[in-house]
Amino acid sequence: MLAADNARLADVTRRLDTALNDLAAASRAAADAATRGDAPDDSVRREEAVANAEQEVRALLDRRRLIADRVIDRRRRIALLDAEAQGKRGNEFLTGRWSVVVEPGEERGIFRLNLQGTIVSGEYTLEGGSSGSFRGTLVNDRLRLERVDSRLGFNAIFYGRVSPDGHDIAGTWEATTFGTGEAGSGRWHAAREEEREE
Repeated sequence: MLAADNARLADVTRRLDTALNDLAAASRAAADAATRGDAPDDSVRREEAVANAEQEVRALLDRRRLIADRVIDRRRRIALLDAEAQGKRGNEFLTGRWSVVVEPGEERGIFRLNLQGTIVSGEYTLEGGSSGSFRGTLVNDRLRLERVDSRLGFNAIFYGRVSPDGHDIAGTWEATTFGTGEAGSGRWHAAREEEREE
């Protein structure tokens, strides 16, 4: 519909250019006739031609304004729909269940993440019984998660980059608590799990 309106706008604009040229020509002819002192009937005909050209210009200006307003309205609607679609894609980009491997040690687990705007929340369970929650952010494809363990509290930060198709996350992590005898940093990888039918 936008393409059709753009074509109409271009057509009316061309017709308006022609009508403006016709009005200018009719005005010059009427002025020349008055200067020459042509017969009254000739002057009347020339003034009628000017009036007709003015009427055509006004009609085309009104039509052009209506089409231009419609084009602007369609573009605004398209922009709103695009923004809404981007928001939906953005939330779906991260929200879901992820199968995770944390190095060193190939510790496996599940991350359940939820994205609202740029704010990430979620929960996790790891082999061995560790569990807790996440809070963090996603800016473009850069993910930052603070891991809050149910027993140890805030104990690690996960940094990651989400793949363009939204199916994988890879990155590094670092501990925020020390002296536990466990690794203080490492790498991690997550793969999106397909949604299961309930």
